[in-house]
Amino acid sequence: MSATTARAKRTLRGSLAAGVLAASATLGIASSASAQGNFVIGDQNAAVGTSVTFWGAQWWKDNALSGGSAPAAFKGFANSTPASAACGVPWTTDPGNSSDPPVGPLPELIEVLVSSHITKAGRVISGDTAEVVLVATNPGYAGDPGHPGTGTVLSVLCRAGEEGGGGGIH
Repeated sequence: MSATTARAKRTLRGSLAAGVLAASATLGIASSASAQGNFVIGDQNAAVGTSVTFWGAQWWKDNALSGGSAPAAFKGFANSTPASAACGVPWTTDPGNSSDPPVGPLPELIEVLVSSHITKAGRVISGDTAEVVLVATNPGYAGDPGHPGTGTVLSVLCRAGEEGGGGGIH
């Protein structure tokens, strides 16, 4: 790819991202599901148009990770994340309901972390943030794992390792 083509793609992504940010103010997109953290999906489930489960008792069965299976104790909410969802930044959380997921209902659109590797050491669960995606939520979520949080991936907001932090829509 030529330098001109690469520059044009970055400009287009920046313009699209600015449009999404402007729309988010109008549509009520949550930059995170809660001030205390973010929901997570597996990297093998993060393609645009894919139906996903970002919270639930069977999260570890419903989400595929390229780095291996997630621990069964992880239900899909990372309670120790940056104030704003960011690619390439690791996260930690507590198991199950101890992660203090937000109460429902959720906003119609939320940013969700995408992980390729999740591990558990003692009571601490940790993972990576390979991407951040925009998810349109479905009704039915509640803050206990018996009421799953589901939705559809609408766009990729960033990818770890991309120039300029990977911002923009892909």
